[in-house]
Amino acid sequence: MTRITRLLPDTRFGLGEGPVWDDRAQVLYFVDIAARALHRLDPETGAHTSWAFDEKISCLGLTEGDGILVSGQSGLWLLNPADGSRALRFPIPALPADMRTNDGKVGPDGCFWVGTMTDSDTRGPDGFLMRIAPDGEVRVVLKGLTTPNGLGWSADGARLYYAETRDRTVDLFDVGVDGALSNRRRFADIPADCGRPDGAAFDAEGHYWVAGIDAGRVNRIAPHGRIASHVDLPTPMVTMPCFGGPDLRTVFVTSLIRKGADDPQAGGLFSFRAPVAGRLPHRFKIRGNLI
Repeated sequence: MTRITRLLPDTRFGLGEGPVWDDRAQVLYFVDIAARALHRLDPETGAHTSWAFDEKISCLGLTEGDGILVSGQSGLWLLNPADGSRALRFPIPALPADMRTNDGKVGPDGCFWVGTMTDSDTRGPDGFLMRIAPDGEVRVVLKGLTTPNGLGWSADGARLYYAETRDRTVDLFDVGVDGALSNRRRFADIPADCGRPDGAAFDAEGHYWVAGIDAGRVNRIAPHGRIASHVDLPTPMVTMPCFGGPDLRTVFVTSLIRKGADDPQAGGLFSFRAPVAGRLPHRFKIRGNLI
């Protein structure tokens, strides 16, 4: 049985999401969408820092400099973790009042990819996937999304993985020039007892690790699209895994608090050791903080 550790055991996050490991600083960043806050944790010392935002934020990315990209309703904010200063560096077209960004990551092309969704339980396929380039260009590359999640790329950057949470599916696209997507096909159908696919991460062997929200597990899907193994977590509402630690073999997992549920583990931040290392995150191709 895999040993699960709860980090920051006295702290719960309303909607923990988007963990990213900074290999240079050896710290973990993640967000609490419900609290509109970015968090940083040093797992070695336990030092925990947070920064509040005036709008909903949903995910983040590293840059080639020291700044941290944070995705909000108005676009990408660039935050300097040394002093907390931040600026809206990459605005996006105005979203409807009931829409926000959701899952997002820096891709192997050095651009930031992020999906949007209507922020309600009755949401429909009104969301879309954007590719935000370092020169500020915002391009919509996919439409008709309900709950966009699970973004990830093949090791060579030629294929994009995308999870539609409510459909319990993971699809695969070919990535062309300027992020154009084509040849959509099914990679995996996730059985109901394995949870709905949420955030995801890749290991060094090409396995796709995806949070099974509702089922309290992280599923490890082999390159052929079948679940090879899974790790059970102590709360059902897990949202996203992330590889980190000095050897990239520690998996950090965020979770959320479900309304009306009596679950003291809900909203916890967890970790466990993996049998294989993960991949380093890509970095947005700008240098310095530019704030």
